[in-house]
Amino acid sequence: MRKITSLPLKLFLICFAFILSCVILISQLSYQFIQKEVRANDAYYLQQILDKVDQYLTLNFASFQTILFSLESSVQANLHNPDLIRNQVRQLYELNSSYVSNIYLIKSDLSIIGGSFPTRIFDGALPDRKPLFDAANKNKRMTLVSEPYKSLYSGWTVTMVRYLNHSPVPMAVAVDLDLNAIEATLFKINKQEQMNLALITPAGKIIAGFSENREPLDLQDHSFSIGEMTGAQIVDANGSVLQIQTQEGKPVSIMKQPTEKFKWFIVSINDESRLKAALSRLERYYFGLLAAGLLFSLCISYFIAKYIRHPLYALKMKMEQVEQGNLGITISINRNDEFGVLSRAFDRMLQQIVELIRSLEIHNEHKRKLEIQVLQSQINPHFLYNTLGSISNVTRLGQLDKVDVVIGSLISLLEYGISEASEKVAMRYELQNVSDYIAIQNIRYNRNFQLLENIEEGLMDFPVFRMLLQPLVENSIFHGYNGGQIEGPIAIRAYRDGAFTVIEVADQGVGIPQDKIGQLLKPETKNVEAKRKRIGMNNIHERIRLHYGEQYGLQIISNPGKETCIRARFPANHAKELHENENLYLPHHRR
Repeated sequence: MRKITSLPLKLFLICFAFILSCVILISQLSYQFIQKEVRANDAYYLQQILDKVDQYLTLNFASFQTILFSLESSVQANLHNPDLIRNQVRQLYELNSSYVSNIYLIKSDLSIIGGSFPTRIFDGALPDRKPLFDAANKNKRMTLVSEPYKSLYSGWTVTMVRYLNHSPVPMAVAVDLDLNAIEATLFKINKQEQMNLALITPAGKIIAGFSENREPLDLQDHSFSIGEMTGAQIVDANGSVLQIQTQEGKPVSIMKQPTEKFKWFIVSINDESRLKAALSRLERYYFGLLAAGLLFSLCISYFIAKYIRHPLYALKMKMEQVEQGNLGITISINRNDEFGVLSRAFDRMLQQIVELIRSLEIHNEHKRKLEIQVLQSQINPHFLYNTLGSISNVTRLGQLDKVDVVIGSLISLLEYGISEASEKVAMRYELQNVSDYIAIQNIRYNRNFQLLENIEEGLMDFPVFRMLLQPLVENSIFHGYNGGQIEGPIAIRAYRDGAFTVIEVADQGVGIPQDKIGQLLKPETKNVEAKRKRIGMNNIHERIRLHYGEQYGLQIISNPGKETCIRARFPANHAKELHENENLYLPHHRR
């Protein structure tokens, strides 16, 4: 099933079907076009043959007419010498006996002076000569051609007759055409060209031609019919080309053309045997072309599929290796087409994935170190030392009422710091932790650092990092108020600003020089970190950015001598985490 549904096989089948269809279509169109051209050329060739036959008849007509003129001149020159006329008629016949049956003079009593041997002996009057003599006598200036008739001496014949002008007695000169010679010429053409030619009178009578052993004719006494049409109907039909069917239902094509000199028609009957022979040769070439097209389609389809299959399988192998976890796989496809581009893009994607994984590992490692730093700083020995020293001082000074405050605040700070540093807490607990921290610092420095809270409605439960505000407040005491040497208020504000939730810690101390603001958000040196062991603002800044992105974090705004504001920005929709983690609400114990 895998092989059947593979893309190379589908591509092979599609290409094979497409190319083979194109070859078949082109071959079929070419075959039809060539067949049409063959038929047109065949019709044109047949027309040329009919024209040649007509030219042959025209030349014969001119020859026959020349014989008549020669005979007329000889007779007129020797009217008073009958024996000389007989000799001239005989000589003229003997010179032209190859294509005339007889040359003779017709007298008014219908007797003749003939050139052929039988007519020299049997020259008596015959009734079949009367129509010839009467026609010549009526048209004394014209050469006339008779209808075909049965002659006693010449058989089936046609006679050309002309009146002998300037003769003391009515007389006509005549030539009997040798229809057998004309028919032999037509039969020769029929055999060579696989045709069936004939000369037809306007009445549909056959003068010469139409072999009796050729279908599809029905020959009867010099008349013929094809299918339901007689010879007369074929001659009278409109058009020079007729398509009719035989009695057996076979189609035949008939071409007819009137002759130029005779009042005859040249008729060709074509049963398409010659055309079929030419088309059968064409069909062999056609099927040969289809076989070559089939082979060509197989070869082209195979090479196209092979051209696609190799890079496709290479990419598939590479993806399977990646699926198994091998991100370092390298299968190069040195091509400049889409597969090469895809392979290089896939390699770049793998490299980016590897870099992202490495970056994520570094990110997580950095995050872990920051949280460890928070854990290490939650119980600051230096802070405990100072706090215990403050308890000792207030006890020594007899200010016993402040001992409970310091101890309670310290217990709350320690209890708050024991929990996991990675957890988030509601802002209210961070504010309470800061309040405990300031209470201890007030006693320690014997100052009054007033904590001012301005929290927008709904943000008391906003989730923030544990130990977020205490380092910022510590910064206000150490930097803004010179480590407790002066006192002043510390304001904590929280509000929404578009897509951000902003938390600010501000003091009215001496401020921070501009050249030191940038240093506060950079990682602290190891010496400082080991010495003081407290959470730096860089730690808070990096934790926010690691969790939420580069557009979030801390911003320090300081106006020396007036105010310093540290602003922390969080995503506004971050508040929904409170509903997903109940541990954000931590109990606060006071003693």
